[in-house]
Amino acid sequence: GDGPGAHGAGPARALPVGVPAAPVLPAPLELQRALRPLQGYRSPATPLRSELDEVATAEVSARAGGLILPVRRYLSRRDARLQLVLDASSSMRVWGRLFAELAQVFSRLGAFSDVQVSHLHQGPDGGPAVSRSADPYGAPLHAADRLSDPTGRRIVVLVSDCAGPLWHGGHAHRLLHHLTRQGPVVVLQPLPQRMWNRTRLPVTFGGLSRGDTLGGGAVLRVRTASGAAEARRGAL
Repeated sequence: GDGPGAHGAGPARALPVGVPAAPVLPAPLELQRALRPLQGYRSPATPLRSELDEVATAEVSARAGGLILPVRRYLSRRDARLQLVLDASSSMRVWGRLFAELAQVFSRLGAFSDVQVSHLHQGPDGGPAVSRSADPYGAPLHAADRLSDPTGRRIVVLVSDCAGPLWHGGHAHRLLHHLTRQGPVVVLQPLPQRMWNRTRLPVTFGGLSRGDTLGGGAVLRVRTASGAAEARRGAL
């Protein structure tokens, strides 16, 4: 500055210097490799995309006496969509960077046709509402029904410490129960495992496997440490 001991003419000017922040996820590539099985997820809904099956078209057209009869085959890879949701309660503000890094990991996974990001708020009526901003006044609030997808193509990942107002009032539980009827739902708990029992979401430890029925893509079997098995639709 221009105080005592300063040299040169005029006040000194500060130069901002960018310092890279330490990542929250210590090994994002390892996490991305662990999530690769999601590339094989196939929803029970009819695929949206198709392509021309040249071999089948040639065979069918030959049997038809030269009449060209195009045959198309459905493409089910990357037909699923991901809805990444951050619980925007006050206790979750420290996990904003974790949420941003998770969005990058899922976007680079190559398993989804679309990755959408939204934030879960407590609406004016006390129920759940969603917006595109972590600030409840930063973007318009919409009904939580926007997270619904009756086709079953959407996988919902909710990042939450399960300790906010929506959990105390039971609104978050009812929302999850509604979404699990339509497709897979994951609650990603950022708190250490030793603290899970203090939250508002009961925890059951066990192994998961997909159902073997025609609609098995939407049914998960939970086998606990005691050996008991239970079929649940989409819940994780």
